Amino acid sequence: MVARNAWVDSRPKSEVNSPARLWLPALRKRPTGPQTNTVGNMATQKWMSWLEDRHYDKAPIKEAIIDIQIENSPSLTLANFEKVEISPPQGYTERQKVMIGQLQGRLERGILTATAKQDQMGYAFVGGEGKHIVQFRVNGFTFSRLAPYQTWEQLRDEAKTLWESYRQIVGALPVVRIGLRYVNQLDLPLPMRDFRDFIRLYPEVSADLSQQLAGFFLQVQIPQEDLGAMLILNEAMVPPSSPGVASVVLDIDVFKQGLRLESDDEVWNVLEALRVRKNLIFEGCITNNMRELIS
Repeated sequence: MVARNAWVDSRPKSEVNSPARLWLPALRKRPTGPQTNTVGNMATQKWMSWLEDRHYDKAPIKEAIIDIQIENSPSLTLANFEKVEISPPQGYTERQKVMIGQLQGRLERGILTATAKQDQMGYAFVGGEGKHIVQFRVNGFTFSRLAPYQTWEQLRDEAKTLWESYRQIVGALPVVRIGLRYVNQLDLPLPMRDFRDFIRLYPEVSADLSQQLAGFFLQVQIPQEDLGAMLILNEAMVPPSSPGVASVVLDIDVFKQGLRLESDDEVWNVLEALRVRKNLIFEGCITNNMRELIS
């Protein structure tokens, strides 16, 4: 493990002392009781404020997604949506069906047969000049913002307005899962000496193999124990967005499940916490060189 990460110690001091490397231990040690006016607490609050206010002029976000799932209820079916004759929210276009596919296999007398079917789960609407997509489903609500990304406040406030419309249809069913997902595309300038000049999460190739990569995909799943949440982090090389760059997708999905929240205020408080953690994770995956490119 030491050898695998030894390169960190050889990085410039400004890189070793990156925000995520310094702040994560402090965040994990945050006191849960009444705050005292100590230097340590003041420093932690300063770091948290930086994370909450951090904004990149050239944010590499291709899609930002808020997903809220509700408790299954026999009384809530697609018929509920049809009964109220759900119409597009203000500023959104005509509704489209949201389908879910199922593949079923059956083995009988040594012969395997497969059947596929699709079931409708709800409706989707497109707004914001094609940049906003919202889904109203029998099992939950999803709101997406496509590039160009604006601000967290705009994303959250639009989602809140749409969530209130969704609540009018499904009623006060408890929320069981809350997720926040940001899909980033990092364009690394060529020629490039090393991926490590720009990203801090990358596949380590054996020294006995060629170090030239034509592509890669990796996934890590990391419990966020202090939040009771889970992080699924995907990273992959994709076709370049333009000549002279190597493009890498950094997909950050952080979520809490096993919940039973009846208050919408609790729902949005959880999303605020996930948003701060998402920022910390993003900062922990990039270098100062990457920050300069997107600032």
